[in-house]
This record gives sequence, structure tokens and C-alpha cells, in this order.
Amino acid sequence: MLKKVLFWDFDGTLVVSFKWRNLLYASLKKFGYDIDIEEIRQHLRKGYTWHTPEISYIDHTGQKWWDKLFSHLDVFYENHIVAKKDVGKINPYFKSQILDCKNYELYDDAISVLSRCVEMGYKNYILSNNFPELELVIKDLGLSEYFADYIISGNIGYEKPRIEIFQYALNLAGFPENCYMIGDNLTADIQGGKSAGMKTILVHKNRDFDSDSDSDFDSEADYTYENLSEIILLLDQ
Repeated sequence: MLKKVLFWDFDGTLVVSFKWRNLLYASLKKFGYDIDIEEIRQHLRKGYTWHTPEISYIDHTGQKWWDKLFSHLDVFYENHIVAKKDVGKINPYFKSQILDCKNYELYDDAISVLSRCVEMGYKNYILSNNFPELELVIKDLGLSEYFADYIISGNIGYEKPRIEIFQYALNLAGFPENCYMIGDNLTADIQGGKSAGMKTILVHKNRDFDSDSDSDFDSEADYTYENLSEIILLLDQ
């Protein structure tokens, strides 16, 4: 029987892309620090593991992933005279906000599309550059029933578009004969997926961008759609 698999990116693909800078701003303000959000944005434009995909970190996954992020924030805290006693409160609160499903907004057609894909005989997998506990957030969002498994960079130590994380995903899925990488990022999802021999689908082509995102959708994706629901028309051919 033909194995049919869909690998899904998460942030910006299934959920509306949200900015961690807003959560850090709110976390700082909760503990009495009103720091310009633009300064937060500038600091967070680097420091995440997905900003340096050329660097693997297979020995620094799980909690060590968070330790690395918080060590990057230490510089910011020092520059803005955030007391160490408050850092010990801000970081856990910031993390709790990242893990809170209420801070994620699903695209309107996400659940119906995932459900329909399962009905059509496809197995869905998450393939995401993200924090280690992403699976728990997906469960809290009510999506876990639609996914066979999860490939999350924070648990593996490789970031898309590294070929290693795609090879891991393909192996986990049993090397399917028919598979697609679905995502919103030209480099991580589309270039990475194509390098791994996957067909690629770029979504949300007309969304609004800021300077932290891809600037356009002039890409080599096999298919480009504005809405997730358009994927069903392709798969149903």
C-alpha cells in the first residue's frame, strides 16, 4: 500500500505567526520593567537555535535548549539593569507563556484540513523548528488526534533546513513514497524539503510580513497557496 505522508510546519503554517518579543515584553512588564518592545525585537533577532541552523546541538536538547535561550537573554537583562532576583521570575513566566495554548491562534481552516487529510489516507507529522515541549501545546490546542508523530528541532538538535532533520523525519515515517513538506518559510521548509527529495507546498502567500520574515514568495515551491484548504484540492486529484 502506498505510504502517503504530510510533514507540517507549525508556527506561521497551522497557527498565525506570533512574536515571542510580545510575550517577553509582557513578562518584563508584569515584574515592573517597561522596556521598549523595539529593543526587545532587536535582541531577539538572533539567539534562537533556528537563527543558526548551520550549528547542530545534539547534546543540548530538552532543558538545555531553554538554558541556551535564557543565557542569550542574560545579556539583554544586564544591559537593561534587570535585577537577578527578578530574572529568576521573568524567565519561568516567559516560558509559561510560550507553553500556553491560549497564546496561539489556529488558522480557521487548520482543523478541517488536517481532519480531511487523515480521511484521505495521509499521515500527518509535525516537522518544526521549535521548543522541546511543542507537542504539549499541540495537544492543548486539540490537534494531537490528527498527528502520527512529531519531529521538533529542540528535541533533536538540528534545525531546518538541515538535511539531518529531514532524514530523521523520513525515517520516522517509514520513507513514504508520496510525501509533501508544507510550510510558510522559503528557506527552512521549501529549500529544506526539496533538498530532502520532498514535494513542497508554500502556504499563506499573501500574509503580512515584517523584517523578521521572508520578504516575498518568489520561490521554487512545487505548489503555492494562500489558504490551507487549497491543499485538499491538490491531494484529491
